Amino acid sequence: MVLLPPQFLEWNYYPRRKLVENMFAGKIDNPEKFFLEFTRHNPALITGAYINGRVVVNGKIVGCGYVLKEEYLDEAIEAFQEHIDKSDELYEKVKGDKKALKELYEKHAKRGAELLLKYIYLPRDRAHEVVDFEKLATVELAKRIPWSAKHTWKIVQLNRSASLLFFQPPAISFEVKGYLTIHVDDRYHRFVTLVHDAYHYTPPEYRSDRPVYILHVEEVFDKSATNSGFGRKIA
Repeated sequence: MVLLPPQFLEWNYYPRRKLVENMFAGKIDNPEKFFLEFTRHNPALITGAYINGRVVVNGKIVGCGYVLKEEYLDEAIEAFQEHIDKSDELYEKVKGDKKALKELYEKHAKRGAELLLKYIYLPRDRAHEVVDFEKLATVELAKRIPWSAKHTWKIVQLNRSASLLFFQPPAISFEVKGYLTIHVDDRYHRFVTLVHDAYHYTPPEYRSDRPVYILHVEEVFDKSATNSGFGRKIA
């Protein structure tokens, strides 16, 4: 495995902290800029396998996040679990009340943003100590959807090689290549799903059957349409 290189982190990780800070402070007043900034979170997950005599490939847009080094996982899991539990307790009391639910979602988001800044998106003097920059994570949401083709889930049962392809218009693009591990009932699964639900509240009835993929980074390429890009290997 290799570390995500500075060129990628300067574009992807550190600006996410600024974005969460603005969300926490209620400073998102330009929707177009907000959605452009959010492309750092939404790469395409590219997978492929040899199935029934032919190569099958698939790509889908996912939400992608960071994981902590193992020695920091338990403290974060406890904090995020407490956060979710508070919202769950209130959710059971206000189901069906649109006004109360709106207030719940707003309080949940603000509390969640605070936790993201405390545990995930850290200042430069702490980030490399705490965050495992050899990994990126995403939650498989399609598996539980009855009508989903479940292409990614089927492919990764046969081949764990994958790429995350990031693109921010008009020119910035990075590809992170590696291999996937699948997590369904361990600390990584708990951590990643809790972080996934930290900002946007997910009711308990929608949390079942959500495997986690962790991409272990092997190579990184700058595919931006710039002099430093066009497929230049940077890690």
